[in-house]
Amino acid sequence: MRCAVYARVSTELDSQRTSIDNQIDIFRNYAAQQNWEVVKIYTDKQSGTKENRPGLKGLIEDGKAGMYDVILAKELSRLARNGRLSYELRDICQFNNIHIVCLDNSINTVEGNVQNFGLFAWLYENESANSSRRNKQAKRVKAQRGLFVGSNPPYGYRSENGILKIKSDNSPNIIRRIFQEYLSGTGMDTIAKTLTTESVPTPAQIANKANASRLWHASSIKVILNNQHYCGDLVQNRSETISVTSSKRRELNEENQVIIEGTHEAIIPKETYNAVQVMMQSRTRTANAPKKHLFTNVLYCEECQKGMWYKANQKGYRCGGNIKHGNSFCLNKVAVREKELMHVIMEDLQSLFDTLKEENFMNTLINRLNGKKQQIQKELHAVQTQMETLKSKKLEYVNLFTENVISKEELVEYRELTDNKIKALQITKTQLDENMLECENENYAINIGNKLKDVLKLKELTPQILHSLVEKVTCTHDGSVHIQYSFVNPLQET
Repeated sequence: MRCAVYARVSTELDSQRTSIDNQIDIFRNYAAQQNWEVVKIYTDKQSGTKENRPGLKGLIEDGKAGMYDVILAKELSRLARNGRLSYELRDICQFNNIHIVCLDNSINTVEGNVQNFGLFAWLYENESANSSRRNKQAKRVKAQRGLFVGSNPPYGYRSENGILKIKSDNSPNIIRRIFQEYLSGTGMDTIAKTLTTESVPTPAQIANKANASRLWHASSIKVILNNQHYCGDLVQNRSETISVTSSKRRELNEENQVIIEGTHEAIIPKETYNAVQVMMQSRTRTANAPKKHLFTNVLYCEECQKGMWYKANQKGYRCGGNIKHGNSFCLNKVAVREKELMHVIMEDLQSLFDTLKEENFMNTLINRLNGKKQQIQKELHAVQTQMETLKSKKLEYVNLFTENVISKEELVEYRELTDNKIKALQITKTQLDENMLECENENYAINIGNKLKDVLKLKELTPQILHSLVEKVTCTHDGSVHIQYSFVNPLQET
């Protein structure tokens, strides 16, 4: 059989690199004894509770492509320390006729050994939860002693044996500049745009985070202005992960946080920090919600795909990406007038209406509609497959509950998540069904014509007409407009 090997360690530490090599040696020996051919080796250096691992994703994708017949791992915990993920992996393998062999005897489908799978899945997740709880307690004790225990020190600081020290680069000056400019009345968006234009490295770039953006955002400025570390106080345990199997975090109230004053050198005087907090609260209270205009959430920049914002002083819509981040992000500076947009759309609708009245257009219409039908049928098949998969998972969760593998609370949570996904797919399916009926209707051209005729009688594009007929409008840097309708438009290419 063709064999895929999966080896994993939890961290990037040098001491664990040997563990990966040792695992691979064990697998090669085992495969040789079974006369299996090792076709590929997949490795990860991440926690087994997380599913977004490059090696694991590659293993699954290649398995679905039929590249191997059996997965070999040291323990089930190397594949997953997450009960839900363990069962999903097992189901994927069963569906694609792939065997799983773990050397801890948790599962060996080649020999039919699957009876202990649920027990091992529960044990490994429970072990991870206990380990996570112990780590949180240890970090809290250190925090109470005035030591920094976070994975990344705040922007502008470095950590030396748990004590925050001001960095010798330019980041502390950027922090001082942000506080000074905000106090002088400059808004967060303007500060962020200026820093982006000047190519100042972002906090994510300084921390060497994966896929770090070069763009400063108002939210980044707000985080810095709200950070009490900058006035010399240590603030920790502000948030925690929801569970060991989830990367989502929840904010903790002040009572559960660890706040110790004067633990390190301040970058900003406390008086400045307090003045900024008062100003931020004042601005929040007096801020008015922006007025919605006709093309809000409908008009987008074709260059960067960001929404276009209505600017009253220019009496038109501008690319939000250019306004927020400047020319370094998007060069589209064109201002599109609302009346011009309305005129373009009404003219396009009139053109479609006139075309549908031409007799020689009917043959072309039928050919185009057939192409649309094939496209919709493919999308319907994909949606139906996803729904059937999710429904089978609901039954799987019930079985897990009856076998005492998951709790009632987990069962309810899993079913709610699955139901929400099914509802979203059902909405998509309903729309696709409606589009299919439109294409199959022999009087399709007449129906569209009547719909457009009623609209064109009004001679004005109202919000109700816009949102009922138009799904999206995009605008290029030269002012060209492209319209995507919410109905099946026979003039658009498939």
